[in-house]
Amino acid sequence: MIDRTIQPTITEAAKPVILVPEAIQLDNELPVHILNAGTQEVTRLDFIFDAGLWHESKPLQSAFANAMMQEGSERYSGAQIAEIMDFRGAYIQFVIDHHFGTISLISLNKHLPHLLPVVEDLIKHSSFEEHEFETMMNRRKQRFLLENKKVKVLCQKKISEALFGNQHPYSQKVSKEDFQAIRRDDLYNFYTKFYRSGNCRILATGNTDPQLANMLNQHFGSDDWQGERMVRPEFTIQASDKKVHQVKKKDAIQSAIRIGRLMVKKDHPDFHSLQVLTTILGGYFSSRLMANIREEKGYTYGIGSSIMSLNEAGYLVIATETDQAYVKDTIAEVFIELKRLREEPVSAKELKRVRQYLLGEFIRDFDGPFAQAQSFRSVADFGLDHRFHEQYYQTLMSITPEKLQALARQYFVESEFHTVIAGA
Repeated sequence: MIDRTIQPTITEAAKPVILVPEAIQLDNELPVHILNAGTQEVTRLDFIFDAGLWHESKPLQSAFANAMMQEGSERYSGAQIAEIMDFRGAYIQFVIDHHFGTISLISLNKHLPHLLPVVEDLIKHSSFEEHEFETMMNRRKQRFLLENKKVKVLCQKKISEALFGNQHPYSQKVSKEDFQAIRRDDLYNFYTKFYRSGNCRILATGNTDPQLANMLNQHFGSDDWQGERMVRPEFTIQASDKKVHQVKKKDAIQSAIRIGRLMVKKDHPDFHSLQVLTTILGGYFSSRLMANIREEKGYTYGIGSSIMSLNEAGYLVIATETDQAYVKDTIAEVFIELKRLREEPVSAKELKRVRQYLLGEFIRDFDGPFAQAQSFRSVADFGLDHRFHEQYYQTLMSITPEKLQALARQYFVESEFHTVIAGA
């Protein structure tokens, strides 16, 4: 019997095991990373293309090209693809971001021989039918119009414009007119240029089949879809000189607030320490911003801060929504908390609490094969390797209040921040 009067021993969480994938090449030199882990005979395949928003010549081109690939190919209609995936208990997903277009397949190992030919045809021979394009475009347009009635969306668009400039790919500048300007041929031309083996890498994760490399080589290792390796274009960040921006939204019930500034990239020596500092500010439920603005003042249901990492830049953003009557006071309290971190060292008790929270999150990032794969991508997509995670762990366990205060004095300078309010 367990003696319930005796408190269990509290032990420090151990550093997670960080797996390093095996790197191979197909016959056409397409790079493949295989992360063999887990006990279930399930495999996730990520086909990662340098085909994100950064490369498009017209707004919506990359996102719509990626989405259209699931609408049919030479051999399969969109409905047939969906039926095949359902019958095999598989899942296929198409995702776009600023730099990459990704096609992900999750399947039982035994079904891969049946599904890889379908994925091959989708990637190599997408059909881009005109009627499918019109249907998708109209559906996406309606969704866009609905989303752009929300103050939080308007606010995020404006802060991205203020930080990067209206012409930069990191600025969210899509308008309803762009839906009328985009054509099926724009998408097909983007697809034929960027969705090629010379512009692709594959990440395979799970308790993989021993024949997986051979199967991938059979379907994706030939020269019939080679193409050229794309050169990443360069853009200049042109942050606004104006520091306070207002976006009017008639009849808005609440106002959205974004306070942000450009920040270091992932490869900067201060990045890991700034992650800890930003968590103290507003990165978890017991953060400074939550304790002050939610719990004590009652201005909002939630407020948070985070560092957004992009390949060519990074930025810190503080986000919340509040009643119009509390907008000025909420903004004032945010800057008070920034000032406190500049002027007062973080207590040992608070730092311990944040360290334990972040250590728990860090362990969760490597809990299971798919989480391991996502953590691998979180550095590989930036040209980094597993040493990034090792450095983060060392920083987390050794950072001091003095270091955090020095960083706050350097990066939490009020004059460097842009403030955006969207609402009535």
